[in-house]
Amino acid sequence: MRAWQVQSPGESLQLKTVSMPILTKPNQVLIEVKAASVNPVDTVMVKGYGQEILGMWKKVADCDSKASRFPLIAGRDCSGVVEAIGGGVKGLRLGDEVMAVVPAIWPGSHAEYVVTEESCCATKPKNLDFAQAAAMPYVANTAWAALVSVARMNPRKKPNERVLIHGGSGGLGTMAIQMLKAWGVGKVVATCSSENADVVRKLGGIPVDYRAADVRDKLIDEGPFEVILDCVDTELARWSDQIMGVWRNSVHVSVVSPMMRDTDRYGFLLGLASTAAKHFSRSYESALRGRWYSYAFFVPNQECMKQLSQFATEGKIVPIVERVQPFEELPSAYEKVSQLHGRGKTVLTW
Repeated sequence: MRAWQVQSPGESLQLKTVSMPILTKPNQVLIEVKAASVNPVDTVMVKGYGQEILGMWKKVADCDSKASRFPLIAGRDCSGVVEAIGGGVKGLRLGDEVMAVVPAIWPGSHAEYVVTEESCCATKPKNLDFAQAAAMPYVANTAWAALVSVARMNPRKKPNERVLIHGGSGGLGTMAIQMLKAWGVGKVVATCSSENADVVRKLGGIPVDYRAADVRDKLIDEGPFEVILDCVDTELARWSDQIMGVWRNSVHVSVVSPMMRDTDRYGFLLGLASTAAKHFSRSYESALRGRWYSYAFFVPNQECMKQLSQFATEGKIVPIVERVQPFEELPSAYEKVSQLHGRGKTVLTW
């Protein structure tokens, strides 16, 4: 099969013919990829981002001290057709159209075929094409990890928290807004540029221009907030601890953790210690006022995938796709996504 691959960290992406992935466990699924999104994390993974932690994780998972993630195929989500299933797979059949996420240490979806677990898959909504379906799984699972696993919001009944999202017009931000509104959250405020305010507004969010001179006053007027989600790491995001509810069990969660970069720079143990020190200094003052600060990371979640498929079928979640490019144009797609100023997702199609 064809796949975009880097031989070692920092090398250029190359379109190569590589061996087909095979099923090694009964709960695994082989998918013929029809479309895959490009996420900012993909553009830094190929440069070696997270190598210390993810490399260690792979060695442990494979029970092999010499196991390596390279040559690396990036891509954490996709849509496509089920080509083969393991003996333990019960909910999928050959030929089913699915959307899926791929665990972080597995070969990714920027290839013609990919293997993932059944729990990482959901039925592709019939009202979406493959490109639209591929735009959703990674950002949905990341938002779920932040809002449900860390911030402890309950997606099964109408949450009453007021939520602020920093970076509301990007792929993760637009998905988080839609998930929150689908759950029934009444007030979702999102920072974005004035050019992207219409995107946030159409999704049901309240846009606030992060470049406005009075942006802090506007956020104070909209607050206080029980949940703050950082999709970007900015001075404004760090300041916004001050507009969280006091002694309301408020949570400020960021998906922009220094852990990967710290461990890559200082090594595994010193890197974790550095991250822990940064987290403590950030969260100590908030904890004194009954407010909490934490990091969140992408983790595949079966309930999230099922709910995503349902909400998309019902029209409660609409994929925000900025551009669709052919598989052969992956390097230019990486360049665009690495600039971090998108109005939605970039998707590759086969």
